[in-house]
Amino acid sequence: MLGAQAGSTVPGRINIGPAEFETFLAIAELGSFSKAAEHLSLAQPSISNRVQRLERAVRTRLFERTTRAVVLTSAGERLRDRVEPLIRDLRSVIEEFCSEAGLRSQSVVVATTPMLATVLLPPIINRFARINPAAQVELRDQVTPELASQIRTGHVDFAILARRVPIEGVEFELVTADRFMVVGPRGHPLLADGLVSVRELARHPFMLLAAYKAPLGGLSAQAAAQGFDLSAARTATNVSTLLGLVSEGLGLTLLPGMVLSLGGIIDDSRFDVAELEGTVLTREYGIASLAGHVWSVTAKAFAALVRTELLAHSSNERPKVTSG
Repeated sequence: MLGAQAGSTVPGRINIGPAEFETFLAIAELGSFSKAAEHLSLAQPSISNRVQRLERAVRTRLFERTTRAVVLTSAGERLRDRVEPLIRDLRSVIEEFCSEAGLRSQSVVVATTPMLATVLLPPIINRFARINPAAQVELRDQVTPELASQIRTGHVDFAILARRVPIEGVEFELVTADRFMVVGPRGHPLLADGLVSVRELARHPFMLLAAYKAPLGGLSAQAAAQGFDLSAARTATNVSTLLGLVSEGLGLTLLPGMVLSLGGIIDDSRFDVAELEGTVLTREYGIASLAGHVWSVTAKAFAALVRTELLAHSSNERPKVTSG
């Protein structure tokens, strides 16, 4: 088998790139190597080298130098006619992708649980849109196991959630620890003093949001150790449903103070709120993101606003306690 001679060109192999063609077109348009060098912000030797590489690749002379200008040969004119649309299309492709990247840099994809998506995010997104009218916020509400998958696969910039068990490869930034408050129908005598003990709570029908079974499990165990039962008579998966049951006098419940202060879900004419006496139950909220994730400017700005709102609405500032 005969091998290729040293220095020969492999058939079909392209040894030049867009830079050589771009330089060729600049010289053809401006009629000068020096003007092309200035136009492309290059040194003139670089321009000459690119032309030489191109001429070697096409194996023909492309320019003729006269006393007044540099003009195309007939082969050069033919090459210009073929190359101009290619370079124009290439520039269009690059501009298209750069434009899309610019749009992506002005967008942020955020995930959170259905409850937080209902009561926390809408007012934050509204405020962010007023501050950054060009930015786009995509909100995804999912249960916590699905949120972990969204973070790990990079489908979201970050998630807002309550800390549970550590998630491999995911960083959790604690923003605030929010206290659970007792919520009952307006005028309920147990909430009149603004304080409710676990024993008193156990004497009344008790309802619970399904998502809080785990964090409130310790409270049930504490009640059992004291000889009374705090197991939930009913559970609900949606906070609005739970509050609907409470407002009808079907029982009392426990909710984080932040949930009560956001989204307008607590109507003073329908509910009373009190602190849990002798026991401090908290729910930690924060921002979870993929370790090493590169944050866009827009994502950073939205996360900063989320931190501010979480701190402002957590029950570090006690929710208003009303009485009948």
